[in-house]
Amino acid sequence: MKRAQELQIDINNMTVSHPVVPGKVLVLVIDGVQGKAKAAEAVEHGFTIIETAKGKTARIKYEESELF
Repeated sequence: MKRAQELQIDINNMTVSHPVVPGKVLVLVIDGVQGKAKAAEAVEHGFTIIETAKGKTARIKYEESELF
């Protein structure tokens, strides 16, 4: 299951549009090298890590924990 959703890039003005979702924290990743954009929901407790390799986005890592 993929957590990140591909976003459409408007090629006329090279912009991305995404609504603010009440009650959610979203991370938008815009990679101008590969010409891709994605939206991913941040984990509730933990880390949402954007990993790059050779100047390009390689993966989004989710490290979750639970509060005691």
